[in-house]
Amino acid sequence: MSEKFDEFLAQREAAQKSSGRTQRLILIGLGLVFVVVFAFVALRGDPNTRPVNPNTASASQLESLPGIGPVIAQEIISKRAEVKFSKPEDLMKVKGIGKAHLEKMRPRLTFE
Repeated sequence: MSEKFDEFLAQREAAQKSSGRTQRLILIGLGLVFVVVFAFVALRGDPNTRPVNPNTASASQLESLPGIGPVIAQEIISKRAEVKFSKPEDLMKVKGIGKAHLEKMRPRLTFE
């Protein structure tokens, strides 16, 4: 009986070691996933600091520009059907955008 019992204990010990390794691997994997998700969120940055291309931006992206609300965002979208904006000054062709608006937006504009 003790031989069978010793064999049983050896099998049980081996199963526990295997289970422990599996649990460690799962914890390591979850830790890596957490780090990747955290890095993605942290490095993504604030949407209010990202450059905006007025030729391709959505209304909500345009509204993230300083001084641009829904009405002016729609004006920009409507105007780009007629005009390709190639420099910041081209936005002054849009009703509601003057020199003051343009200067607030200038650091965030891109035309690539």
